[in-house]
Amino acid sequence: MRRPRLREHRTGFGVFLLGTGMGLITNLVTGDPERWPPVLQPVAANAPLIGGVLLAAVAGRAAWDFWRNGIARPEWTGDNPYPGLVAYTEERAGVFFGRRTEVQELVTRVRQARTAAGRFVPVVGPSGSGKSSLVLAGLLPAFRGGTELRVARTFSPGGSAVGELAEVLGADIADDARAAATASRAGDSSPRPRVALDALKALRAGERGLLLVIDQLEEAVTLCVEEDRHSFLALLEAMLEWDPRLRIVATVRSDTVGAFQHGPGRDLFRQPLMVNVLGAREIREIVQEPARLTATAFDDGLIDEIVRDAGGGDALPLLSYLLSDLYRSAARDRRITWREYEAGGGVSGAITRQAQAAVGELGPDALEFCLNTLLRFVTIGPGGATRQPVRGSSLNDRQRRVVQAFVDARLLISDREGDREGDNEGDEVIYYIAHEALLRQWQPLSDHIVLHEENLRRLTELVPMARAWLRSGRQPDYLITGARLEDARSWAGDGHGLPAELRDFLAESQRNQAGEMDRRADQVAERALAQLRISPATGIALALAAYTELAPTTLAARVLEVALADGLVRVLDHGSPVLSLAFDESGWLAAGSEDGTVRRWSRTGERTVYTGLTEPVTAVAFDEDGGFAAAAMDGTIVTWDLDGNKAGALRIADWGVARLVRGGDGRWILGAADGSVRLVDSELRATTVIHAGHSPVYAVAATTDGGAVAGFGDGAVLVWDGRGAEIRQLCGHDDAVFAVAAGHDGDVAAGDRSGRILIWNAAGKVVFETERPGRAVNSLAYGGDGSLACGFVDGTVLVWASDRQPAHVLVGHTAPVEAVAFAPDGRLASGSRDRTVRIWDLGGCLINTTSIEIGPAGNNPAPVHTGRPIEATAPDGRYALAGFDGTISFMDANRSLHYAFHTGYGPVTSLAFTPEGRLAVGHPGVVRIWPYETPPEELLAVAARQPREPLTSQQREDALKGWSRDGGTAS
Repeated sequence: MRRPRLREHRTGFGVFLLGTGMGLITNLVTGDPERWPPVLQPVAANAPLIGGVLLAAVAGRAAWDFWRNGIARPEWTGDNPYPGLVAYTEERAGVFFGRRTEVQELVTRVRQARTAAGRFVPVVGPSGSGKSSLVLAGLLPAFRGGTELRVARTFSPGGSAVGELAEVLGADIADDARAAATASRAGDSSPRPRVALDALKALRAGERGLLLVIDQLEEAVTLCVEEDRHSFLALLEAMLEWDPRLRIVATVRSDTVGAFQHGPGRDLFRQPLMVNVLGAREIREIVQEPARLTATAFDDGLIDEIVRDAGGGDALPLLSYLLSDLYRSAARDRRITWREYEAGGGVSGAITRQAQAAVGELGPDALEFCLNTLLRFVTIGPGGATRQPVRGSSLNDRQRRVVQAFVDARLLISDREGDREGDNEGDEVIYYIAHEALLRQWQPLSDHIVLHEENLRRLTELVPMARAWLRSGRQPDYLITGARLEDARSWAGDGHGLPAELRDFLAESQRNQAGEMDRRADQVAERALAQLRISPATGIALALAAYTELAPTTLAARVLEVALADGLVRVLDHGSPVLSLAFDESGWLAAGSEDGTVRRWSRTGERTVYTGLTEPVTAVAFDEDGGFAAAAMDGTIVTWDLDGNKAGALRIADWGVARLVRGGDGRWILGAADGSVRLVDSELRATTVIHAGHSPVYAVAATTDGGAVAGFGDGAVLVWDGRGAEIRQLCGHDDAVFAVAAGHDGDVAAGDRSGRILIWNAAGKVVFETERPGRAVNSLAYGGDGSLACGFVDGTVLVWASDRQPAHVLVGHTAPVEAVAFAPDGRLASGSRDRTVRIWDLGGCLINTTSIEIGPAGNNPAPVHTGRPIEATAPDGRYALAGFDGTISFMDANRSLHYAFHTGYGPVTSLAFTPEGRLAVGHPGVVRIWPYETPPEELLAVAARQPREPLTSQQREDALKGWSRDGGTAS
């Protein structure tokens, strides 16, 4: 702690020196002067004279100190000396009693303080302790009219502490406040508040110092937003540091001091002046002395009764209100009687009686409405309910009648805003609760506050934000968004009466959020389009987030259509080229890869990795119990049980295994590179060769009746029954057959290296033929509904419906598709050498694939792309432009770019809009019709059909913040 400087105690030190001198003289006078040295003999002879001079000096210094530090009491010339519930002011200094010691201490601290923190004096006490009266009626008269300190206009923080200080200083100090707060948060020294210092100098007007008085500083906690409070206190601290002639005195309710002891300005509250409860002698002064000055008498013993009755935390305001009421009702002889005191309800009953009388004037059923109106004047602070001002313009006619009745009862007070700011032209009337004792002493209002406490807490949180927004000029940065807005709107929608400023604030916050969410949704949608080519799963997740979590804007809807158009559900990263796929009955997926591993995924994407093979896994298949088997190029076969434990192994010496499937009778069907086809029991023990040839087996499949189908390198396709007897050879292929599949109705499909696909019925007759020259068919699979999927070497997957019409063209793989497989629920998996497995929901696919001509006769583009952009115009004026690389750009009728996406299917050869507004895009050999304006419920239903890969936490955070156009996040 800093040691006080001597100059801060000049009076005490001077008296000490004078006292020491007097003691010395006394010793000299009472001693034996004969024994003194000669040089001191004159002192002995003149000791009485010297003592008299010292006594005169002490008396003179005491008189000087009394004149300098003493406070002359002004003469009281008014009528009622008791102010009621309002504080004593300078005008009532002549009748302000009971705080002589505190006034003297406060005056001394203000005069003698030298340090920056010392020149800020917080006067702290509970509500009703008389803090404001001590400062306004005790301190200010000591300096008013003198040359020692100029006293500025007293102010309270209200809803804008910085704004109220600016009114007092007559200057725009917003920049100073912001700079001070920024420095305080950074732990730096306070910058020089140039504008504020110039204003202080002008206010000082040549005086030696300036005194600022802040009454009810707790309003910076109860009515201001935290940012405003911190800026205000940081600026006060900077002003005190940079102007040594400035002194500040602030009254603070004790239950809010904790809020000031953290953050900017906390050092200012280290040495508060505490205002404590008055004793019986001081209370007697408050009652008796103003009565003496106004020649008012009390009945015998009444003053003693009043002093005894004036107990509790609200003693002073209740006492003052009672005395004011008794004085007004006293007879002309200025005598206050026992009868009047008892009729008034004593100290504790005075407020209740007046409040009930005010309600009674408004009618028999007015209580509930009165209580609701008075709630407008209540806010919740750290210590509970406290008062707040209400503008007259915010009240309706009926509320004004209630307010006026309580003003007449002196329980509310009114003021004109212009008068407070020194502008007599001000028209806005501001109403206040005269004292917070009303909130506690009138039981109906106290109970009503408890009943609506949660509602008041909401208002306490939101109203300062609304006022800060209004003061900012309605800047969007001051509005609330997200969960806080949704919470506030939910609460406000419950029928609570809201101030007009708060209604405007919430409505504008909602409009701002809607616009902001629209902007973010569009930005995330644009990012989703870009991600669809790089990471389709992320692109789909972003598109869903844009549409469902941000805003269903037109762009977000169109992008979600594009993202869901192909029916892509999930992209699984295998880490190695995928060579084989199989689903079990529960929907689990197994994939064999070139690195010798097998991975299994659940429907939700959980992954398990199995090892045990050292060569590429060319085949995987499940058994009926959930176990599975895998075959590798080195002729090894391994099985695992349902729990993933290795169950068995088999090695066919010297010859690689091409394919493996589960037969209908529980046996495994194997096709080997030596041209053999084998039946192996489930334990991998007994092996039966059902075919031995010279051409390698590239594909095997199980028929529904327990038989088998195999495709050979010489183009042959053989069929066996369930006993292993060859029943048919299917002809038509001239090249190696890489893929075979068996349908439920006895159909057999086969695809060869040249790109040719044939389907034979159960009688062995070719019923379907198609060809994609030069694009080898690597895999085929039948679905439960009779549809046929085909994976090609160019990365494309084609699907034909059960009627053998083109149904889907699935693109996205960047390397040959080596395997396709249908799940029991109709999902399609495609595995590729691009190290991914794509899961498709064909039932949720929004694209129609067709080969029919499109557009009106004579309006069809050429079937071969010319290298120039292809254009098409929709019936509603929309415009589409297709580039050679497969990118399609959509524009509005004014040719402003709306969005662009890549079809993923190569060059566009034709482009036209259907009459319904859907875009038909022609590619070599296929036409794909894209969706347009899919109903929202259908879009969401498609998205919900299958579990999709979710966004990571970071991706979700970025998406909800919004993406900038260059790919970064937007704040």
